[in-house]
Amino acid sequence: MKLVDCHSHTVHYSTDAAQSVDELIQDAKAHDLAGICLTDHYDKDVNYTGIEHIFDLPDYFSHLDQVRSAADPADPQLYIGIELGWMPHLTRLFNEIIATWPFDSVIVSLHNMDGDKDIFVDRSVYDEGAYAAYSRALTQMVDMMSSCPDFTILGHYDYVSRYFPGQTTRMDYAPLAKEFDAVFEHLIIHGKALELNTRTVQKFKSQGLAGDQAWPDPAIFKRYLELGGQYISLSSDSHQIGQAATLFPEALEFLKAVGVSQLTHFVSKKPVLTPII
Repeated sequence: MKLVDCHSHTVHYSTDAAQSVDELIQDAKAHDLAGICLTDHYDKDVNYTGIEHIFDLPDYFSHLDQVRSAADPADPQLYIGIELGWMPHLTRLFNEIIATWPFDSVIVSLHNMDGDKDIFVDRSVYDEGAYAAYSRALTQMVDMMSSCPDFTILGHYDYVSRYFPGQTTRMDYAPLAKEFDAVFEHLIIHGKALELNTRTVQKFKSQGLAGDQAWPDPAIFKRYLELGGQYISLSSDSHQIGQAATLFPEALEFLKAVGVSQLTHFVSKKPVLTPII
């Protein structure tokens, strides 16, 4: 069984990445992937390094179309996607981008909460505690998905837990059942995918969480399936050489254990299913 990595970034277009497109493809090949989706960051009005966290879309498609045209048929398939970092005032722009460009996949991600508070740098997001922040994040994800309906994947629902500034605290289902169910119901009704993003797992492992505690609460994925969910995408969120397919063997074991039988990637925004064997 060959997999598709559904979330990755390159130095050409994501200001926080350090690998070229060619290096990404070679890394995907080294990990025996069937394909990899390039989903570079488009975070309008976000600035970490003196450069706005966006890129030139015509250049993006021109470059990647050339890469695909020149590709060795034996190499992993390169899919063209984007990761949109949503804030409410960007809704119109993002819907125009989605409608204009022929993406294979569109990830919508909540990198900013409560309007424009950047989760990565603004500690005030957590002033009321971890679970208060997690609750608000999940609620705002529903607003995000409702505002930009033509996406394919909800990116790293647990991003807000990845950067909690205190002792590492993952998101568990039970304290957030109402909020998670609202997210799942939206995904299921509209045929969108829930992402298992192994970058969060890797972060938790680096912070000392051992064994199962570094992985998502199994109840999250079991509940998604119980409600009728069928689309789950597996992603490394690769930013550097060597990160493609990070922890994918372990992720497959986790997903099989919670009852997931297939993975989903997207081609021209249509779901393609790969049975887990």
